[in-house]
Amino acid sequence: MKKTVFLLTLAAFCAPCLYAADAAAALEFYKKEISSFTAQNSRETRMAAKSLAEGLNTWTEQNQTSPAVKDALLMQARLYLRAQENGQAAVTLFRLRHLFPQTDMNLLTPLLADAVQAVQSNRRDQAEKLFTAALSDEEKTAARREAQALYALSKLAGREIYPPAAQAFEAFFVRYPAYEENDKVELWYGDLHRENGNHLAAIFQYKKAAELYPNTPYKAASLRLIGDIYADNLKDTAAATEAYTRVLREFEGSAETGIVYKHMAILDENNKQYDGAIINYDKAIELLGAAPAAYEAYRGKADVYAKTKNFEAAYNTLHQTAALFGTDEEKSTSSLRAAAKIAKKQLRDQTKYIHSLEKALLAHPSGPNAPQLMFDLGQAYEQAGKNVQAVETYKKLIINYPTDKLSSRAQGRLNKLTK
Repeated sequence: MKKTVFLLTLAAFCAPCLYAADAAAALEFYKKEISSFTAQNSRETRMAAKSLAEGLNTWTEQNQTSPAVKDALLMQARLYLRAQENGQAAVTLFRLRHLFPQTDMNLLTPLLADAVQAVQSNRRDQAEKLFTAALSDEEKTAARREAQALYALSKLAGREIYPPAAQAFEAFFVRYPAYEENDKVELWYGDLHRENGNHLAAIFQYKKAAELYPNTPYKAASLRLIGDIYADNLKDTAAATEAYTRVLREFEGSAETGIVYKHMAILDENNKQYDGAIINYDKAIELLGAAPAAYEAYRGKADVYAKTKNFEAAYNTLHQTAALFGTDEEKSTSSLRAAAKIAKKQLRDQTKYIHSLEKALLAHPSGPNAPQLMFDLGQAYEQAGKNVQAVETYKKLIINYPTDKLSSRAQGRLNKLTK
């Protein structure tokens, strides 16, 4: 009896070791098979590569806590690329990047350069930025790290990447059913559907996040997102208005109300309900303050003023916007250039035109828009008869940006002024 107990105990201790040995042997088997591939990328080789990649997926599921998962994912990404399954490769690389943030990026970025072909061409730069972005030290658990990979994937669109990205979300819920932020991941899954044009599936996901997680703090957000789909994608003004009104009625004071007022204003503007648009933009501005989301409200309000031919109010609103977002070069400069355009074309006020360009250049003298601002300002000075200021501005452009295409044009204007 004692001997039997001893043998059973020994077996219990040895079982994990045997399993680990089997797991290591299996991984070595995959490595050996990969090394036997020929250089020719035939149809048979691509099919074999895909089969091995899917087998490695099973291996990683069975050995989630093994450090060797990193090597397995790297092999899997390479196999998917060999199989010309760029979408699967991209998803695998995002998982690898987040699960093992210390992985040498020199190994990963060349692979991503091929895998990113699965993403829509206008989203590839965004995909690369998401992939190379610095990772937070707070993402300590595997579930949290992988969730962040899914967040990045939720921002991407493409026929090849969408199906494997959706599979990654579904696999996450199976792998981590008790993850404390699954409600947020459900919303990201909805974002993935929306980015890829599957709007009804997105609505389902947003509803799921609100209704299946009783304690979620995202009930208002999910309802607002449903309204956004009806407004922006399905062009159903009545359904959008109903969703937005519910947010205002049921979640008064939530962080979503300012955004809802902004989106209701956009709906009003699109339907040429300009009085209502101004009222809702003002409510949005009041609630959003100086938050980044308020920028669209300010610009929207200026657009409505311009559409209703209240150009003075539009001009002043744009200057107000630039002042509020003065530290953001893109927002500030864009607002002041829009103000300059209104001053020149609608108000026909050269002084205000010059003032707007001067403010933009003074706020960001070395920004990416500086050469164009300098050239436009130089021309404005010429037209106003301020030749001394025009000469100084053209010289500054030539000295500071000698290789810019506007530099040669500035030289031509300078030659005429200094004859």
